[in-house]
Amino acid sequence: MSESLRLLALLAPVTVATVLSSVAARTLVRRAPLSYTLVAIAVVASSVTVVDMVLLNHFMLLNPDHWAEITLVALYSLTAAVAAALIVGRTTDDAIRRLAATAQSLGNNDLEVRTGSLNASPELQLLGATLDRAAERLEFVIETERRIEGQRRDLMTSISHDLRTPLASIRATVEAINDGVVGDPRTVRRYAAEMLRSISALVDLVDDLYELSQLDARSVAADSRRLPFGEAIHRAADLCAHDATLRDVHVEVAVKDAGNATCSPKLVRVVQSLIDNAVRYTPRGGRVRVYAGADPASLRVSVEDTGRGIDPAQLHRVFEPFWRADEARSTRGSGLGLALAQRIVEALGGRIEATSTPEVGSRFVVVLPS
Repeated sequence: MSESLRLLALLAPVTVATVLSSVAARTLVRRAPLSYTLVAIAVVASSVTVVDMVLLNHFMLLNPDHWAEITLVALYSLTAAVAAALIVGRTTDDAIRRLAATAQSLGNNDLEVRTGSLNASPELQLLGATLDRAAERLEFVIETERRIEGQRRDLMTSISHDLRTPLASIRATVEAINDGVVGDPRTVRRYAAEMLRSISALVDLVDDLYELSQLDARSVAADSRRLPFGEAIHRAADLCAHDATLRDVHVEVAVKDAGNATCSPKLVRVVQSLIDNAVRYTPRGGRVRVYAGADPASLRVSVEDTGRGIDPAQLHRVFEPFWRADEARSTRGSGLGLALAQRIVEALGGRIEATSTPEVGSRFVVVLPS
């Protein structure tokens, strides 16, 4: 055998072993724990050397007396383990660098950074996935906190405005009387009536704020009191009758298929808020229609008006506390009625929806389990 062929015969087994070890290392690094992978590399280093020596000696391709050949084969056999170690080391190093970069970015308040998929051991993959979930949760919590803070500022602004207006009216009226600007009984009575309206507005605002703060889904659901469904609808309409008459708005009530259906007394507050809201935003001579019906599975109430409607871009805000379609806030009311209605309906296990067409009118629908 020529020296070239003999050399190829010596190198072929270790070359194959090196390739197989590299492929095995790529597979192990993604599937096996890192400690098992390191043990496998050590075993490969020893096994490949021993197997090469035995095979080459068996086929008499290696001269036992030629120490240079033995040393060369032993060193080359180690390349299998070295290749596997380099693959594992580089893959692990890349994964650790990405994890460190992600952690550093999160520390710098870059909450959108993610580690993503890692071509590394299961431990590092789990660490990366856990870090990404933590980043997502942290981003969600911070965004929620920012949104709540914005809502809190808007809430305080709205409360301040709604408190300032009646208080300023009362103060101006009292100062006029106290300073002797007005003194005749008729004017004093007119001023007193104005103060009474402002005080009533303050009382309504405080009552709504208190009710909103005290509303608890568990307490609403635990309330076992029941009221005939039809009676609840008519009672709510009666509570709004006076304001509707003053504004020359006709309220129509139709209850069909109510039968013996009953509901929570809280439904009166819900329907009253919907009718009151419809009356306030319906021009004189307009109509508000209330339709109610029941079936074995649900109770349904619909309140429609012929008012100016709501801008579709703003419709999603109708149930926000203190939000009003009237940006000038010239209409009476606390701006809490629809927010209270939504929370009561949801506490009762139902849903409330709003649709509106500008210059045509709005429609609110309540669906409750019967």
